[in-house]
Amino acid sequence: MIYYDLTSPQIGRLAPHAIAVLPIAALEQHGDHLPVGTDAAIVTELGRRAEAALPEQVLLLPTLWCGSSHHHFGFPGTVSIGSERYIEVLVDLVESLTRSGFRRIVLLNGHGGNIGPASEALYRLHLKQEGPDEPWIAAATYWKLAAEELAAQKFMATPALTHACEYETSLMLALRADWVELGRARGHEPQRNSAFYDPLGYRRSGVAVAESFRQFTPNGALGRPDLATSEKGAKLYELMSGVLIAFLRDFSQWKLPRGL
Repeated sequence: MIYYDLTSPQIGRLAPHAIAVLPIAALEQHGDHLPVGTDAAIVTELGRRAEAALPEQVLLLPTLWCGSSHHHFGFPGTVSIGSERYIEVLVDLVESLTRSGFRRIVLLNGHGGNIGPASEALYRLHLKQEGPDEPWIAAATYWKLAAEELAAQKFMATPALTHACEYETSLMLALRADWVELGRARGHEPQRNSAFYDPLGYRRSGVAVAESFRQFTPNGALGRPDLATSEKGAKLYELMSGVLIAFLRDFSQWKLPRGL
């Protein structure tokens, strides 16, 4: 079901039994070859596929297109909400949904910069609502949700999703090839020569480091976007939406009211 299309009484009747899925994204630079709406386009498509597979269980909200992207300000086109304000936005949106009666809510995230604020928003919501009547509220970043499945696949040339990379470019080619200027696809693979820190995420980092995208890459893209294909993107959508759907089915069975 599509939240946008429903009346207030319909939502009130459905809310106690449905999962509210709110895609959250960003409006930011994605190198020289992808549109600034890339994150929103991808996560919206994943949400659409989940709703199509579970129309009686999922209420899909409109995508929150703006995210926390200050670290991309070194490149034109980025529109961002500061992390503290973004936390407050997420808390307000979730509390709006709980006031309507939703007991299961998922923030479906498509932007790396939203991970920290979303985690903090969940923590603050828990402190405000702690108890047996507390609703289930989860944040799911699509590539982290499908991390095991992505690690096991054999069709991608690079080992992990980064930014404006082989993965995101393939996903956009499969979704809207007319939005992709593949001839301009050039990525960068920064090296820090450290056993503890890999800015690409190809290896596990044991530390977090403060760096802007200008320090990562001269053009805003990482990895090997030139290796992207629409065929790879179609396989990625199938893999990641399958995991998302499996999670939502599982989430729909989590016990309410909450207890030991």
